[in-house]
Amino acid sequence: MRIDAWTHLLSPAYVEQLKRREPRGRASFFLAQRALHDVDLRLRTIDDHAGYRQVLTPLPGPLVFETGITPAELARENNDQLAEIVERHPDQFAGFAAATPLTDPDAATAEAIRAVTDLGALGIQLEADAVNLPLHEPRYEPLFAAMDELGAAVWLHPCRTPGRPGVAADTAPFLLWQILGWTFDTTITISQLIFAGIYDRHPDLKLIAHHGAGLIPHFSGRLEMMPLLAGLDPTGSLGQALDRLQNEPTDYYKKLYVDCAMFGSEHAVRCVVDFFGPDRVLFASDTPFDGQAGSYFIPRTTLDVEGAIEVQADRDAIFYGNANRTLRTKTAGLPLAERLG
Repeated sequence: MRIDAWTHLLSPAYVEQLKRREPRGRASFFLAQRALHDVDLRLRTIDDHAGYRQVLTPLPGPLVFETGITPAELARENNDQLAEIVERHPDQFAGFAAATPLTDPDAATAEAIRAVTDLGALGIQLEADAVNLPLHEPRYEPLFAAMDELGAAVWLHPCRTPGRPGVAADTAPFLLWQILGWTFDTTITISQLIFAGIYDRHPDLKLIAHHGAGLIPHFSGRLEMMPLLAGLDPTGSLGQALDRLQNEPTDYYKKLYVDCAMFGSEHAVRCVVDFFGPDRVLFASDTPFDGQAGSYFIPRTTLDVEGAIEVQADRDAIFYGNANRTLRTKTAGLPLAERLG
């Protein structure tokens, strides 16, 4: 059994929004990916893989929203539609993460609560953009507090694109802003949340970081050195944070939940599991962004886990046990009313 904890699906509402754009660029790319919005094609792909189900997550909002569109209305419509798709196909879809209008923290909090309590969302997806969407600021505290109180998860997805503040210069060619920049953005956003005390306030908050939490497991030695380097920080912020926090920084990093969407890097999956432990890693493929409706990412990620992890109990935890325990994924075949209790 495998529960794929991070797969993207464009709701009909998001599809219509993208169609309003000029037929070029990212909008045309997304619309050309049939498995990103064609549910029937997605279902056929899932059925090709025995014992396999997906958790649906939206495309990051900033890639869809445009000036003139009310993000709150669009996010609400998207969430209604994803909930309906999951309800119609419980054998294939184990649940969904809701979208939020993140630029309006109050509206985002209200929609997150509605999606979890009324629609049965497993949690929400937030954009981990370290510049334009500073999740560590106090205005987002009610959103995290609500998810913590509800026991819902928070998927952190990077989303900064060329032309936006904070993107490193000359990274537009070769997709460097995405391939490498997004891992950096994820790392920075998580670190800002940690040093802002997110885990001291909410020790049981379920933060899930995409792509193995970016740079964190691979540069864990540098993170462990941070307390020794506080004197090099001219702002004094690191020393102040270390005095304020209840534990060492590394202890907080290890509280993250992460996925293993590493695209065929078995050694990277091994590093991720070694750092976070098998009880904190969720199977996820980032389907369907392999251009093959997931038919490459799904088996490739499966092989990564099987090759990196020797103990069968640990494999089982990663493939489905952690998702069932942490996300409270839906049981196949039960009506929505029963699943919500």
